Amino acid sequence: MPRSIPRPRFARWVRLHRLLLVRAAVRRLKASHQWLPSWGTSLLVHGIALLLLALIYLGSSKDNAREPKFNGEFYPARVQGEGFISLSPGDKAGDPLTTETSRDFPSFSFGPTAPQEPRVSQPSVPPGVKLSTTFRPARAVPLAGMKLSDSIATRIHFEEMSAPFAGRDDAMRARLVRREGGSVESEKAVQLGLDWIARHQRADGAWTLDYHAQCSDPPCPDEQPLTSDTAATGLGLLPLLGAGHIHTKESRYQDNVKRGLDYLILHQNPEGEVFIGGGGNTRFYSHAIAAMALCEAYGLSKDPRLKIPAQRAINFIAKNQNLDDGGWRYFPGQAGDTSVFGWQMFALRSGKLAGLEIPKRTIQGCKLFLDRVATDKGRTAYAYTVGAESKPVMTAEALLCRQYLGWPNDFSPLLKGAKSVYDHLQVSNERNIYYWYYATQMLHNLQGKEWVAWNKKVRDGLVSMQVVGGGCDRGSWDPRSPQPDRWGLVAGRLYVTSLSILTLEVYYRWLPLYRSTDERSDPKAINDAREEANAAPGPRATTPKRKGR
Repeated sequence: MPRSIPRPRFARWVRLHRLLLVRAAVRRLKASHQWLPSWGTSLLVHGIALLLLALIYLGSSKDNAREPKFNGEFYPARVQGEGFISLSPGDKAGDPLTTETSRDFPSFSFGPTAPQEPRVSQPSVPPGVKLSTTFRPARAVPLAGMKLSDSIATRIHFEEMSAPFAGRDDAMRARLVRREGGSVESEKAVQLGLDWIARHQRADGAWTLDYHAQCSDPPCPDEQPLTSDTAATGLGLLPLLGAGHIHTKESRYQDNVKRGLDYLILHQNPEGEVFIGGGGNTRFYSHAIAAMALCEAYGLSKDPRLKIPAQRAINFIAKNQNLDDGGWRYFPGQAGDTSVFGWQMFALRSGKLAGLEIPKRTIQGCKLFLDRVATDKGRTAYAYTVGAESKPVMTAEALLCRQYLGWPNDFSPLLKGAKSVYDHLQVSNERNIYYWYYATQMLHNLQGKEWVAWNKKVRDGLVSMQVVGGGCDRGSWDPRSPQPDRWGLVAGRLYVTSLSILTLEVYYRWLPLYRSTDERSDPKAINDAREEANAAPGPRATTPKRKGR
């Protein structure tokens, strides 16, 4: 049996052997590259050695597994897959917030359910389109109900449209309206609303909350809302952008969008803020709404002239996040509130989906704020500010933020919180478009029977409340009638009209957050619920709708 070599001697032998191998390699390099001087060979060898050492260190470093810091503290992600709104690699497109897969169709029912279609938290995409960071044509397979020639034209248009915004394409928009629960009447209401918004744009491209100088005869009813031209311009642009109108594509509202964007860019200050003054606590609301418009316009058009203004607007939001609680409020440095926080976070999301840079520290701060404003350990209910009592409106807004921060669709706190919002909506008699706007998006992301029921109620209710007739106010939503809106008397008709249109655009403004893992239609249980809801008479406003003058 051979005698074993002592460990110290063996180690010296290994080091000597490696040294001889390196010297042999150097001699071969010199022989094959006579033109390379000796110092160059040495530099090359040492550079390769340093690179290898660096790779070994990075691969084994424990620090590498840590999450980014926020205000000097590590913030643990307590939900597997919890992330943010970053665009995915080339094999995942749209708005993928997590790679979690649930084999249960989301529902608020806590009893046994029938087997349902598997879903993941990634958006649906049209058949015949390759899944990547932008839509690329795969093969000539027409969409359902379309001719082959129409399908080819649709896929060509998709080529340069970023995936998260692709639902706003004309053909895809029509398909999503049918599939997601829209109607002919809801789309007509959107069009009438966009006409009212376009008619009330100022000559300089801005919109204003006090729009009466732009009214025709007879004018819209008198109101005395707050003033903020940048907020109003964002509110004017967002519904137009939500329907796919952009300044680089010929359409009915192309010029309206172009002039509105020019106004926002002209009034952006060197710090990136888009605010020129206004009444009340409108500063950070105004900037976030304007930033959303800039980011969505850039995401839709990829116009390079918009990239810098949009990125600067995002940078201003990130720079002014409160470092103690991760929120935002009316002015820089204030402790956050959930209402202002939500607008900032949705601006960040629009920016990220458009391909702009969002600091990781800002994302961690968003998670921190939501944890602090939660009113229960389960994180199912949320307050306006830290330490206050929970409110259904704030819960709806916070849970929508949670969805965009990566909570999977079968996560128990999300389902319990969403059910509490849904239950409250069924008994609340208050007209509050701010509440409806956030709750509709949150419930639409989850789908399920509750979404079907709520969708019919809010869709048909908004259609019934829209002003019709021949007056200047046709197509708008009156903040006073058929009953006063919770914030409409303060923010005015443009605000109520803009959020009403955005709520009716929920079917296509963003692709569905939780995507089916196959291309089948909705599960039978959901279809049955939709048929039952459509067969029942929909709730209407308690007073007759306004007929105009």
